[in-house]
Amino acid sequence: MSLVADVREVRLCLIGFGNVAQRFCEIAGERQADLADHHGIRLLVTAVATARHGVLADPVGISTREVLDRYRAAGHSFNPDQVETAQLIRDCGADVLIESTPLEHGAASATTHLENAFDAGLDVITVNKGPIAWRYQHVRDYARQRGRRLRFEGITMDGCPVYNLAEFCLPGDRVLSFRGVLNSTTNYVLDAMAEGASFDEAISEAQAEGITETDPSFDIDGHDAAAKVAALSNVLLGLNITPDDVKKESIKSLTPDDVTRVNYYGRRLRVVCSASRADDGATAQASLEPLRTDDSLFGVSGTSSALILNTELAGNVEITERDGMVGQTAYAIYADVLTLYGRG
Repeated sequence: MSLVADVREVRLCLIGFGNVAQRFCEIAGERQADLADHHGIRLLVTAVATARHGVLADPVGISTREVLDRYRAAGHSFNPDQVETAQLIRDCGADVLIESTPLEHGAASATTHLENAFDAGLDVITVNKGPIAWRYQHVRDYARQRGRRLRFEGITMDGCPVYNLAEFCLPGDRVLSFRGVLNSTTNYVLDAMAEGASFDEAISEAQAEGITETDPSFDIDGHDAAAKVAALSNVLLGLNITPDDVKKESIKSLTPDDVTRVNYYGRRLRVVCSASRADDGATAQASLEPLRTDDSLFGVSGTSSALILNTELAGNVEITERDGMVGQTAYAIYADVLTLYGRG
C-alpha cells in the first residue's frame, strides 16, 4: 500500500540492466519525493532480467534505490538462477516493461519481449530502437489491440524530445521530411581525422572516451544511423521500412587527406540521416555529406546531435541536443514513465 493516500504505485519490470537502466534507477531514486508530491506516483520494481548477471524477482516490489543496492552489494549481479524471460514478464505483476536490451539485426528478441508484455497486460517503454526500426507498425498495432500503450522517446536523440514534440506540439500538422546528424561515433572520428589522426587512431580515441562500443563497426558502417532513419521514417512519416531499406554509407575507407581536403574548402563531413515522403514514393538514407557553414547541421560535433523536421504547416522545426550521454537516455525513460502515469 502507498503511504500517501493519493499516490499511485507504478510497478516496473526491467529487461536489460546496463548503464542506461542503472542511471534511470538512480534518477528515480533521487526524485522519489518529487514523483510523489508533483506527479502522484511511487515507483516499485518487481523484476529485473539481465543477459549475464542473473535476475531479480520481488512480487511485492522494491524501490529503484534498493535494486541498485542489491545489484552492487552482490558484485554487480542478481540471483544467478536464470528465469525464462517470457515467464518473468508474465509473472512479474508489473504495470510497465522497460526494455533496454542491445540492438540486434531484425529485433526479434526485443519484439518478442514487447509482445509478451502486451499479452500480459503491461504498457511498454523501450530505448531499444530495434522494434521501432524493424517492426513499428506490428508492435504499435499489437499494443492497440490489447489496450496497452507504447513509448520510445529515448531511441533516437537520447533524452531530447523528438517523438513527443511531433505528437504533442504539432497538432494538426504532419512531417514531410527530416535531416539530421545522429551518430556520435562518426562525428568524433571524422573530427579527429580532420586534425590528422588516422582512422584507427580516431577509433581508439573514441573508445577511450567511452563514445563507442568495443566493436565500433555498427556505427562506422552506418547501421546505427540507418536504424534511426527507419525509426523516424516509420513514426513521423508513416512509412513501413526497415534499416535494410535505408541506403547507408561507411566511413571506414576515408583517409585523413579525404577529410582535411573537405575542411580546406570550408566544409565539414558528416553522416547525415534523412528521409522524405511524396506522392510518387519515399527516400531514406544515411550518407556522407560535405556540409557548408550555413547548414544548420554544420556545427554538430562529438556526442551532440541535431534534427530538422520539415513540416507541412509549421515549416522547419530544428531540435538540437548538446553533449548527449547515458544520463539523457535514462531521462527519456523517466519522461516516458511520467507521460504514461504522471498526474495531469
